[in-house]
Amino acid sequence: MKYFSRIQNLLDKYEIPIIIAILLIGLVIRLAVIITIEEPIDRDALEYYTIAKNLNEHHRFSIDGENPTIRRSPGYPFFLAFFMKIVGTNPNHLYTVQALINILTIWIVYLALKQIGANATIRIIAILLFTFNPSFIYVNTFYAEILTMFIMSLLIYLTINQELFKNKNWNIILQGILIGVLVLIRPTFLYLPIFILVVSIFIRIFFHNKKMKDAMITAIIAILTLVPWTMRNRIIFNEWIPTESSSGLALWQANLEIENRTVWYSVTDIAKYEQQRTASAELQSKLRSEYLQKYDINSLVELNQFLEQKAIEIILRHPVRYCILCVNRFLIFWFSPPIGSTTLKAISLVIFVLALLFRYLITILGICGLWQFARRDFPASFVLICLVVYLTILHSATHAIQRYFLPLIPLIYFALGYFLNNQKSLNRKGRQE
Repeated sequence: MKYFSRIQNLLDKYEIPIIIAILLIGLVIRLAVIITIEEPIDRDALEYYTIAKNLNEHHRFSIDGENPTIRRSPGYPFFLAFFMKIVGTNPNHLYTVQALINILTIWIVYLALKQIGANATIRIIAILLFTFNPSFIYVNTFYAEILTMFIMSLLIYLTINQELFKNKNWNIILQGILIGVLVLIRPTFLYLPIFILVVSIFIRIFFHNKKMKDAMITAIIAILTLVPWTMRNRIIFNEWIPTESSSGLALWQANLEIENRTVWYSVTDIAKYEQQRTASAELQSKLRSEYLQKYDINSLVELNQFLEQKAIEIILRHPVRYCILCVNRFLIFWFSPPIGSTTLKAISLVIFVLALLFRYLITILGICGLWQFARRDFPASFVLICLVVYLTILHSATHAIQRYFLPLIPLIYFALGYFLNNQKSLNRKGRQE
């Protein structure tokens, strides 16, 4: 016991140097990934990169440099365009920016843990685990996950630090703006402000002792954040589109196969799941071509509306198959193996199983920590709880892949630290009694 006490005293004494060392090692590993692994810039990543270049070169939010587009949400391309002005268009330079932002995300989670008074040892453990979580591999590609995780960490910090501003209203306003920014970065967050607003009103009506005014204001500000881009789309495309125009396409892609059979994707075998998705993508491409010719569809907006209607018809015709697939997607969203698991499985099945169990353990403890935090301060944690519930429902109902869980990773590691700190406090009280 004295040995562990001595180690804890050392960690307490040298906490800041240890944290800095962890973050520097984490940064070196991320830079090594950028230098040694060359990821192809294709599909979604290519469109993000191309739009960002066109914003700087042609001052247009466009894929081809001439015609405006609504294929992508504006947040991430504008982020890339901003840093292209600073570091240029070399992908590795932009990846380095993402690596720095990823390290900054971890630092903000550390500050949040410090704000709640978590023990220094617990803070070091949580930050060590977060730093070496394999999600960092996304610094090396043009997907919005790294930026989304950063915005999430800011939202967590504002939620924890209610006294950051003398005027509490600034905290509420900034939370609303951050949620609006999340929507502009990733369209999956589109209905989050409405979800927060509806749940707030429901709780206010049925549980009169709950103060929900702050959450309602936050949701309204998030909705107002979307007004400028919505107006841009209305003026250019004559459509009320808050972010981008592929929601119907995504819903159809995720559910078209239940038309012919009961679908169950592999939860733990990512290689098999990717093969299943590839086969599905080939079918989607074939059907889209047929629909474009058969129904004389002339625009992306028309195609999106048509496919959305198709998806709803399929779901209504096969409700049981749809429910089974929703359960499957729930498991994929929460319990997919850690990124890089295919490589681990090829090396050793034992290592793969251990990594899988460790990932499940962290996730479950994180959920427990979030529950404890909500019980301690429900009004402060309400927005974060809504976000977790919303993403779970959305990805269970529509589409779930491994990387869609990444926005919740900063919250999971914060909640893990909160849980471990609570357990430590309870053990100390038990010994004193």
